[in-house]
Parts: sequence; C-alpha cells; structure tokens
Amino acid sequence: MQSGPKGAILIIDDEEGIRAVLQAILSSIDFPTVEASDAKTALATLAENKDSIQACMLDMNLEDSYGEDLYDKLKAISPDLKVFAMSGIFGEEIKERLGDREISGLISKPFSTVQLIETVQAGLES
Repeated sequence: MQSGPKGAILIIDDEEGIRAVLQAILSSIDFPTVEASDAKTALATLAENKDSIQACMLDMNLEDSYGEDLYDKLKAISPDLKVFAMSGIFGEEIKERLGDREISGLISKPFSTVQLIETVQAGLES
C-alpha cells in the first residue's frame, strides 16, 4: 500500500458526465483528481503535473485519439503511471488494440461504484 499522501488520478474522458461521476467516486475515497476531455489536454496536464499524478482513467475511444496511442504518449511522459482502461465494450478488438501494454485495470462502462473502487484500489496496490 502506498504511504504518505495519495497521488492524483487523471480522468481522461470526452463525456463530462462520466468525468463528473468518476471524480465524485474517487474523491469519496480521498483520491484527488484532475480532468481532461481530450488527448491534448491530458498530455499537457500530465506533463505539468507528472510528479503529483500517480494514475489515469483512460477512455479507449476518445473523439480525438485512440486510447492505445494516447497510452503510449502518456507513458513516454511518465513511465511509472498506472493506467486504467475504460470502455463500453472490452471485446477482442480492444484487447488487440491494447496488445501487451501494461494495464492496471479494465473498467467497463457502465460501472458500479463498488466495481470502480475495487479495481482502482487493486490496481494501485499492484
């Protein structure tokens, strides 16, 4: 388990409602959050705050970027970043797109509060 203050979680999703729900759930368990609605904002936010962001929730189907492409760019900025992939469907296509990238957890939309919390806590402890 991580000692000291919890690092922030960057929420990357183009749907404002999803970002709001994730922010509410994560802050309820004392995780600070930062939000980005697109790839450009996500990359700039991480670059400016890489020492304080420990993980990100990455929508695999952003309007302006494929999740796997953004994953590679995020990890280039912060190699130790834990990435949780989010999608409405985790079929073979998404698994193929992810390839052998290290994912800390898969979050299927819609998700329950309990599922999200358990996935995030398990992924951050690993």
